[in-house]
Amino acid sequence: MPSSHWSTMPNHQKVGVYDDLREDLQDHCRTYTTYTIEAWYPSQIVLQKTIERAKKFVAKLYQLLHLLVVDKVRLEGGQVEQQEKLLNAKDAATLLNPSIDGKKLEGRLTLALLFAVIAVTIGGSFQFGYHIGNVNAPADLINNWHNESHINSTGEVLEKKDADFQWSIAVGIFAVGGMAGGLLSGWLADKMGRKGALLFNNLFAFIAAAFLSFAKRSDVFHFITIGRLVIGFCCGLSSGLVPMYLTEVSPINLRGTLGSVHQLMVTISILFAQILGLRELLGNDSYWPLIFAFTLVPAIFQLLTLPLCPESPKYNLIVKANIDQAERDLKKLRGKDDVSQELDLIKDEASVAQNQPKTGILDMFGPTLRWPLTIAIMMMLSQQFSGINAAMFYSTTIFRRAGLTGDMPIYATIAMGAINVAQTIVSLWLVDHPKFGRRSLHLTGLIGMLISSLLIVISMILANPDKDGVPERQWASYLSILFVLTFVISFATGPGSIPWFFVSEIFPSSARGSANSIAVMANWTANFIVGVSFLPINNLLGQYTFLVFVALLAFFIFFTYKFVPETKGKTVEEINRELSRNSRNRT
Repeated sequence: MPSSHWSTMPNHQKVGVYDDLREDLQDHCRTYTTYTIEAWYPSQIVLQKTIERAKKFVAKLYQLLHLLVVDKVRLEGGQVEQQEKLLNAKDAATLLNPSIDGKKLEGRLTLALLFAVIAVTIGGSFQFGYHIGNVNAPADLINNWHNESHINSTGEVLEKKDADFQWSIAVGIFAVGGMAGGLLSGWLADKMGRKGALLFNNLFAFIAAAFLSFAKRSDVFHFITIGRLVIGFCCGLSSGLVPMYLTEVSPINLRGTLGSVHQLMVTISILFAQILGLRELLGNDSYWPLIFAFTLVPAIFQLLTLPLCPESPKYNLIVKANIDQAERDLKKLRGKDDVSQELDLIKDEASVAQNQPKTGILDMFGPTLRWPLTIAIMMMLSQQFSGINAAMFYSTTIFRRAGLTGDMPIYATIAMGAINVAQTIVSLWLVDHPKFGRRSLHLTGLIGMLISSLLIVISMILANPDKDGVPERQWASYLSILFVLTFVISFATGPGSIPWFFVSEIFPSSARGSANSIAVMANWTANFIVGVSFLPINNLLGQYTFLVFVALLAFFIFFTYKFVPETKGKTVEEINRELSRNSRNRT
């Protein structure tokens, strides 16, 4: 480090740099000493291995100096300052390499980047949310047709319990397909590229649309089940591919904002599906198959627009080793010719990836990656086990108990979806705001959901509805509506969007595909568990159902506060270094 730069550095930063450097050098020296002792054995193979280890040690030491992050700051006079302070990525790079201009690591929302975000999310994220919400409105219509179809084919009336069972299978199998798609998303992303895999994924959207929209015309109910399975697989793939692409094409200062667009598009499409399912539009006996046929629209849109977008520069450079193409794509995304600083950072990540073996699914459970994977899975589980799906399901019942009649509860549910969209838009601004971070927003959302869950239970107990659903205390029913809304707002603040792109932020490119596969599969598995268990739990506990989510939220709040790192403004190397230190401290 040049002496001129060191002399201008504040004393408390000098102490932090010294302490961090000393700690990591001690760790590396202990490791290198072990390697050197092995060289005393009379084996040429062992000696060669020791030399290779020494080379890797020197490379890692250089990387450490290049990407050092200060995370322990002391006040002058020997007093320890209790708060932790982290340099962001551009400051850390500038600190140890003054030739790097921190401003050049930032970027703006160019037209090319905006176009890529729209093309990816409408074709991928939109499908995900749309098929979460499009089965609610036509459910009764589909079941009536199913019963008529059964009578026509067998001459017998389909019993309600059998009809309910077959419908629950058709709805729930969506998550089963999502689990399979999520598990394969990382492998497909590395095999075909992020963009290529997304384009290929539209094939499953076309297949699903054919089964779903022609089920009534062919008078085969099981086409609905097959179509839901296929579209679930499609959405599982997109839920892994879209956040990965968004994270990799975004400049570091917009990574959180653009990563959250995935969840924003999911909420928009859920709302769109709810509106499209109104009786006045397509939610009637004549037009409900068109709700499923609409699946083709976002698929065709993506097939027309995504080929015009650049591939992820990280994929081209790290996976394909195509530096020239990566540079061209980066220039297009950033809207400028000088992208050397950002390209150098990607090259650094590529050099690390080249020294590491390709990470498969089973390798993720090794000692190095097991802890980051645990954090990624917990972030995904905190989203699904927070109770958001229960709140969405229970909202219509709560609105009816509050005295809303006719179609008013349906419109109230749509209004709740609109609030979800609005708050998700706010979270796009918050997630990269200087005063907030991923961890703090996620914690804030979880705490808000816990408080809202408790208040929902209390208000429903006070409302004490009779067997006809008429509340004893009307004002308590109105309060329950308010608390459901605060629950949804809290979810949209952080837990709704952050877990999706958080996974791509904490893993290097060599492990990112496998990590996304496992984390996305965990999300879909939790989705499936909540879907099949909520009704039995609700029948058992009734108005106390949300206490289950209170307990789960309390656990996730503790885990996030204790173990989840802040990732805003940091490179993958900086985040991994912090995770490694935390892992050593735990052991």
